[in-house]
Amino acid sequence: MDHNTILGNRAEQDGDCKKTDCTRCSEELVFAMQDKHHDFSIGLRTILQCLRLAEQEGNVPPLPTDWWNKIACRHGTYFTTEYERE
Repeated sequence: MDHNTILGNRAEQDGDCKKTDCTRCSEELVFAMQDKHHDFSIGLRTILQCLRLAEQEGNVPPLPTDWWNKIACRHGTYFTTEYERE
């Protein structure tokens, strides 16, 4: 897909946010999203992974390691980026 097309079709949170008890979802929190063409959902884990990448890229201030450790314990996964895996 063309880079300009991607940037011109950004998703926005549609105001809905649901806690889920879905055993198939493996997500504690799911956000309803929409772009110009689709309604879809995005899980909190995906958002946290994006935050971690933004932190590594210098787009947000570094968060304390203790905060990331608490998030990892709560959500059962460590949020690492490609940079950290190399």
